[in-house]
Amino acid sequence: MALLPPVSLVLDITALVGGSQREWREFSRVGRTHIPQAVYEEMRLLFDRSPDPDLEALCKAFNHFYPTSGWQITDIHAHHPTLTATGHGLTHRTRIALAAARCAYALALNSPTHLIVLGTRNQPMLQRIAEISLANLCAVDAGDLLQWSRTGQRPIAVSQKLHQLRATTAAVPTPGMVGSAEPRTSPSRLASSPSTRSSPTRTASTHAAATRSAPAQPTPTRSTADGSGQTEPRFQSRTARGISNWASQLVSLSLVLGCLAIAGWLLWGIGHQIGWLDLLRQPLDPVQQKSK
Repeated sequence: MALLPPVSLVLDITALVGGSQREWREFSRVGRTHIPQAVYEEMRLLFDRSPDPDLEALCKAFNHFYPTSGWQITDIHAHHPTLTATGHGLTHRTRIALAAARCAYALALNSPTHLIVLGTRNQPMLQRIAEISLANLCAVDAGDLLQWSRTGQRPIAVSQKLHQLRATTAAVPTPGMVGSAEPRTSPSRLASSPSTRSSPTRTASTHAAATRSAPAQPTPTRSTADGSGQTEPRFQSRTARGISNWASQLVSLSLVLGCLAIAGWLLWGIGHQIGWLDLLRQPLDPVQQKSK
């Protein structure tokens, strides 16, 4: 089963202002969190010039929270026809929301295997993101995002995009990705590849077949990957071992025959010596030999 694609989160200013420091920590459970540069500057500006005491306290809490949050500030952005400013009556908050949406769109283009989720409370921006036909980009309401981080239940838009992203990834496999099929290789490529190795099962079956074959039909050569016949190392070792055994047996047989010849010659010499001594002991007079 394929693993779920990693999730990257982009937070709009409406998601930050409408939450608390505790909720910000819970957002981090969803995935890697990014803050657009425009959103970060707006939070600093509200901290310095906000006339609302509650908003000023919230921005102050954000300034204390951010250095240890692990979030990243990014100024990446990309333009899309759906994310263009229409009309001259745009508020400053709407421009900040568009900057966050363009940041999420750029991250989705740069990370096609990651699911980019824009967290916002701006309903028109949710609709604009939904109109972009990109498999790894979606937008969810900040309330649904908080429930997802607490209960693990994904919003419907996130589940649909995950399913679509997994189907797209399966159709176009990425090298090294879990569950991706290995590219097929033609027989000619297999023959020219120096790293191609026979499987242990095939090697064992070939060796067993060679063992069962008759000695009168050896297979001394085997065509290699480049098509040239080369003598098998195993066959060479067996031939050299047979020659050495035959030579040692011949030497042993020669030694045995030599020993037998020497022993026979010694016996023959001893026998002749004994007969010659008997002749010397006999009397020289033939008359005496007859009287005996």
